[in-house]
Amino acid sequence: MKIIFDRFEIKIMGLYKITAKKTGSWGGKRMEKGMSVEIVSHNNPLGPSKEKEATRQALYNKYGIDFKNLISSTYWEVTKIN
Repeated sequence: MKIIFDRFEIKIMGLYKITAKKTGSWGGKRMEKGMSVEIVSHNNPLGPSKEKEATRQALYNKYGIDFKNLISSTYWEVTKIN
């Protein structure tokens, strides 16, 4: 969401929930359907590389697994909470 005040544009950050779509093992990394994290972001957490890195780090912090090559909409569902 954007708010334009006078001549300044302010981007409001959104809260997103990223949830695993399926159960399986890829590259030795086990994923269970329903695994999830919440991310605060300006953009889609599976979009630009900066956002993907924040998603990857949040998953690593919560589950101790580095899903580096698995951060995509193939494996994860994004829901905007606010």
